[in-house]
Amino acid sequence: MAKKPKSLTPKELRYTCDVGCIPFKTTDDAPALEGPLGQERALQSIDFGLKMRGPGFNLFTVGMPGSGRSSTVTTMVKEKALSEEVPLDWAYVYNFENARSPVALSFPPGQGRVFVRQIKELIDRLKIDIPAALEDREFENTRNHFLEQMSRENAIEFEEFQQLARQQNYSFEKVESEFAFIPLKDGVRLKQEAFNELPEEERSLYSETLRQLQKRFMDISRVTGKRDTETRKQLEKITREQVQKTAEPLIELLMADYPDNGKVQRHLELLLGDMVDNFPQFLPAHADQNPFGGGEPAPLEQPFSRYQVNLIVDMMAQEGAPVVEENHPSFQNIIGRMEYAFQSGVAITGYEQIQPGALHLANGGYLILDALEVLRSPFAWEALKNSLMSGQIKIEDMGEQYKMFAAITLKPEPIPLSVKIILIGSPLIYHQLLAHEDDFKKLFKVKAEFGSTMKRTDDAVRDYSIFIASLCHEEDLLPFDLSAMGAVIEQGVRMAEDQSRLTTSFYQVGDLVRESSFWAGEEKASTVSRPHVTRAIKERKQRYNMVEERIGELIEEGTLMVQTKGQVVGQVNGLSVYTMGDYRFGKPTRITAKVFLGKSGMVNIEREVKLSGSIHNKGVLIVSSYLAMRYAQDFPLGLSSSVTFEQTYDEVDGDSATAAELIALTSALAEVPAFQNIAITGSMDQHGRIQPIGGVNEKIEGFFASCRDHGLDGDEGVVIPKANMKNLMLSNEVVEAVEQGMFNIYTAETIDQAIEILTGTSAGARGKNGKFPKGTFNRKVEDRLRKMAEKMAEQTKRSNGGGSEKPGDR
Repeated sequence: MAKKPKSLTPKELRYTCDVGCIPFKTTDDAPALEGPLGQERALQSIDFGLKMRGPGFNLFTVGMPGSGRSSTVTTMVKEKALSEEVPLDWAYVYNFENARSPVALSFPPGQGRVFVRQIKELIDRLKIDIPAALEDREFENTRNHFLEQMSRENAIEFEEFQQLARQQNYSFEKVESEFAFIPLKDGVRLKQEAFNELPEEERSLYSETLRQLQKRFMDISRVTGKRDTETRKQLEKITREQVQKTAEPLIELLMADYPDNGKVQRHLELLLGDMVDNFPQFLPAHADQNPFGGGEPAPLEQPFSRYQVNLIVDMMAQEGAPVVEENHPSFQNIIGRMEYAFQSGVAITGYEQIQPGALHLANGGYLILDALEVLRSPFAWEALKNSLMSGQIKIEDMGEQYKMFAAITLKPEPIPLSVKIILIGSPLIYHQLLAHEDDFKKLFKVKAEFGSTMKRTDDAVRDYSIFIASLCHEEDLLPFDLSAMGAVIEQGVRMAEDQSRLTTSFYQVGDLVRESSFWAGEEKASTVSRPHVTRAIKERKQRYNMVEERIGELIEEGTLMVQTKGQVVGQVNGLSVYTMGDYRFGKPTRITAKVFLGKSGMVNIEREVKLSGSIHNKGVLIVSSYLAMRYAQDFPLGLSSSVTFEQTYDEVDGDSATAAELIALTSALAEVPAFQNIAITGSMDQHGRIQPIGGVNEKIEGFFASCRDHGLDGDEGVVIPKANMKNLMLSNEVVEAVEQGMFNIYTAETIDQAIEILTGTSAGARGKNGKFPKGTFNRKVEDRLRKMAEKMAEQTKRSNGGGSEKPGDR
């Protein structure tokens, strides 16, 4: 018989917070929180990344949600940005040389809005000044002089022609809206009847004369038409000169405000030329025609739209460098877009419809993006990557690129880009990008990694309590006393699954603080104390553990057959963790093993039916390797066996049941029953060392609940890897049961120690003779395997008709 194992003490099962290191009695007396908690490595990396200048020194902030990664990096970026210069304003204007490629203009911070106002005032001024200039008396006299001269010369030509026609017996006069030749006889107009009665010869003479006069009239018309054209050109010239003389001083005055901005100067020069060329748009809208000659007809709608300025980045109210957090980083939200209107089924746009993206708004500053959201949005990652690599923001039309619809689109001039990108994502996303995106390491050279836990020192406990106090102050929660703060800190240790560490998932800790304050309020308490925190934890569990309770009921009813009493050969209670999204719990699972003659070795039933994960398969292979190494030193294994998780219908994965599987298998081989009131969890290596596992608290509490439901008698317990002692943070109910001697927690470092606890039989170690002592568990296993090998050898002999050779004779 093995020695009775020693259970862990209640103090070893749970960390209890020493509130003596908290320098205040309630959160009302706490000082302000200074900076984030427990992320010194990440803070140093962020500080370096924000200060480091150079291509590709963008940041990727790595951490799990709730670790404070977003709030911390945002706070640090905003603090850094306040000390930096405000970047340029940016605007798009009409390109008078290529209408499909709007021009990008930059201005000192706040000057863009001034330029918009100046252009508007210029147009408003010219709407008054240009019509007034064209009505100027001196200009009208000059214009009238040209018109009168033209009329006079045309009149002389017309009068001379009339005289010529009369001399040749024709009257040339205007009838209604047309000119007509009327024959004369002795100076009197001939009617048609009288003309028809003339002799044929005389009528022919009239006809010939008419042809000559018409030819002459055509020549005169060409002369007067040419004269009219030249006059209108003169009128157009003097009108343009008058318009330019009116507008140019105002444009030059505006240009004087931007002496060092060559692109603005060039734009204003082209603007002046376009205003002169299209001056009729400045004339009153009700004018039916242009009396001044030249120019294009005034547009009916928005005549001055191409003179407007589309200010897409306005830094007038900005303090320091901009910090932009884009929560929906789509393709267009990152690089900007052009808005469209449909006309006759065709999408049309203009430079004034260009809308900025996050890169425009963050240019010269910082852009914070969620990496997962960027990767989820089609083409967003490529747009971001291309912008960083090219150093410019190029607004592209996705509809045109992928032929989504017929469109008349633009190609705006790219804007130079100078921005620091901060991506926030999980470790998985970071490593996936690193592995599959060649340009990632060139563009994001700084990694700031947030840990999920922090060391539990006295300073950390004090800072944790200050965090609780800060949350209470910010959200007007009830104050926490020392006992309540200690309870929250203890829960932080449980969430970290390590007695020496605290979780940095502050959103979960914050929710516990809020819920504790709520329940204290429900009880009309003025201060939150430990019972309120305990209730908050219990109430939260109640909201999420319906499946856990139902499985417990099935075990209690016997539908899920789990024994917690007696002994059974080849059967061990293993422990599993069920994860239901945001809640996890542990429950026992029967692991059974059967052995028989054969050569197939150990059969993993879950694997055979494709319900076994790769890690579980590895664990089963380790069990097979351990069997051969431990027992079959001088004979071959003549063994077939099967191991299974009874009543499991989903995939089994993980190696935390390796020790349980081995004990179930060796129990069947040794024909030594295993205690059903003791469960075991732990993986193992090929040397038989028991290794730590995850979810140890949930597993212990799950088996405890099953034993409690069947009735505790003080013999129940759980065997865990000794290396998991530091992870223990068990519920008060379990700790109290251990303290009362009604439940036990055992530790094991080797599989032999676990065998002794679960079977009550000495495992036995090989002596100097290389054999296990008689009556020990390992001797029984080895003897059984040897007999099975001998039987297999005999069968082989009979089958082959050869000689006999016992295992171990060589």
